[in-house]
Amino acid sequence: MSSPVPQDWTEMIGHLNEAQVAEAAMKSPFAGQANRDDATVRYSRSVDAIFACLSRLRESQELGRITLLLSKRERK
Repeated sequence: MSSPVPQDWTEMIGHLNEAQVAEAAMKSPFAGQANRDDATVRYSRSVDAIFACLSRLRESQELGRITLLLSKRERK
């Protein structure tokens, strides 16, 4: 039986998606300045949330487990 995916990992992926959407809006030549400013704030908050999730994963030692699992898959 495989281990469940840690909640912080799942949340981190969601924040990554949010950051990518915000980054695209920040760089859009068609967005107005107010929209780009809003996207910059959303991007910053999403990146902060990614780091918070990674920090919690490191503290719980789940990040090491995930890294080991990914490295084993890469070797196959």
